[in-house]
Amino acid sequence: MKNRTRYLLWTAFGVLLLLLGIAGVVTGREDETVTGMFITSGIIVLLFAGTRAMRGEKGPEQDERTRKIGAYGITYAWFLTLVYLFALFWLENTGVLALSSTDVMLSSILLTTISATVFQWWLFRKGDVE
Repeated sequence: MKNRTRYLLWTAFGVLLLLLGIAGVVTGREDETVTGMFITSGIIVLLFAGTRAMRGEKGPEQDERTRKIGAYGITYAWFLTLVYLFALFWLENTGVLALSSTDVMLSSILLTTISATVFQWWLFRKGDVE
């Protein structure tokens, strides 16, 4: 029952965000960026809540090893992203590369999520972290 309540709350939150965005479009009082943000956020929350509810309690059981590997993978991903941003900073300051802020944010988000997945996969294959 606990998980069902959680899924219902997330679904309600997603519907609320979606309705706020739609209300902003209908009334025309909000900026298009703000309404788009609300609509997109609502759809994403609903998708995540729906996939979690359909998956249920299936999946690997978490133990100390899996939590440790997950934490190490995320830590490695954040460190790699930090090095990446540091390199972008120096490439920008030396005039070698010029990226827009949107490009930097998108590439950072993609690098962090993909590298976290790859590091965790690699550490699970390795067996353990030391």
